[in-house]
Amino acid sequence: MISPDLLNDLLDSPILEPLSELTPISFSYRPSSHVPSDKAPTIHAVVTQRKSQLAALDDHIDLLTRALEKLQGIQARLKEKRAIVQESFEFYQALASPACCLLPSELLGEIFLRCLPQTNYVAPSSDECPMVLTRVCRHWRAVSLSTPRLWASLSISLLRADTTGGDEYKRWLEKASSVPLSIRVVHDMDLSDRKEPLSIQWLRPFLGRCSDLWWHGPPIQGLLDNSVQSLSRFQVTFQKANFLVSIPSPMPRLRSAVLQSLTYDLHSLRSIDLPWHQLLELKIQFALVSSATFLQIIGLCTQVQRVSVSSICADALLQAGLQPSPLIGTVNHSIHKLEVNVIRAGLGSLFEALTLPALEELVIRFCSPDRYPWPHGQFSAFVTRSRCPLKWLTIHRNKGAESHLTEYLKMLPGLKIVM
Repeated sequence: MISPDLLNDLLDSPILEPLSELTPISFSYRPSSHVPSDKAPTIHAVVTQRKSQLAALDDHIDLLTRALEKLQGIQARLKEKRAIVQESFEFYQALASPACCLLPSELLGEIFLRCLPQTNYVAPSSDECPMVLTRVCRHWRAVSLSTPRLWASLSISLLRADTTGGDEYKRWLEKASSVPLSIRVVHDMDLSDRKEPLSIQWLRPFLGRCSDLWWHGPPIQGLLDNSVQSLSRFQVTFQKANFLVSIPSPMPRLRSAVLQSLTYDLHSLRSIDLPWHQLLELKIQFALVSSATFLQIIGLCTQVQRVSVSSICADALLQAGLQPSPLIGTVNHSIHKLEVNVIRAGLGSLFEALTLPALEELVIRFCSPDRYPWPHGQFSAFVTRSRCPLKWLTIHRNKGAESHLTEYLKMLPGLKIVM
């Protein structure tokens, strides 16, 4: 450590004063010049003096170099300490603000809820809400841990859970107390080389508290048992497996279902067992959905109000199979909104088969623009037969309907059409 006295001595040292003269010998002499013999003693004295001065200057320069290195280290530590003090100052200044002093814990908890990620299923992250709220201060930590709804949503990776026994996810969901849960389970494990079956026993108690469950991946035997009777929304997404959904026990609260597989063609309901009659909302997304199967579903869903189906296929071969079906001429009195993605010709056959007296909004999307003609006659007959209060008609990627818009507006005064 450089003492203040030594620094002062260095700063006040006469060594820093300018030299009045460099040498008593005139600069007219050069090393090659002849020097009178009587000047030799003086010259030797100057050489000795300069040698002593150089040694002293080198000592001072070395000392100052070491002093500067130490001062730079001291400066860096002081800057680091200042940053810590500044952070502490801002933190306590924020705590002293009227907002923190006056807000009740219940209101602060409501504010925290609006800081959650904009998703139905929160993926744990130490840098995002709600986990980051627990590290701000003791008060915020206490409020966040005592607000169960902050912890009622979770996205679970079975691969990640398998390495930890699910402890991280269990601690999260336990904070939700008795609040209904929204859980997404991503089955991202490769079980082909696994000798022991995958255990999800730790997850079952939480599934029993789910009101919203999204299972993403291959099915697990016995997943939906008597413990999941509180479900109101159920979504299942398969990618690389045969589609299989079975609900052996009653689910009296189930009102919404989403069935998805972009690698599976849905030609029957043999692999799907749902309480169709309870549903108010249904979304079906498959590589292909046969018209016959879609009509069968519409006939089973006697209370459903919103239906979305993709991608309907009804080419000539499937239409031949459609004719003998007892569900031809299906009537559904509850559907208010119907969205249909059409991948092949045959939309007209669906219009001929369906009667929807409660329909208020119809959305038709063609996967191939203008490849198939717009079934004007069948659509007009469908509207006339249904006598529905249709208010919105949306037709995407098919210009064939444009020439008939005036007629549709006459049939349905007040109809809004989007092309």
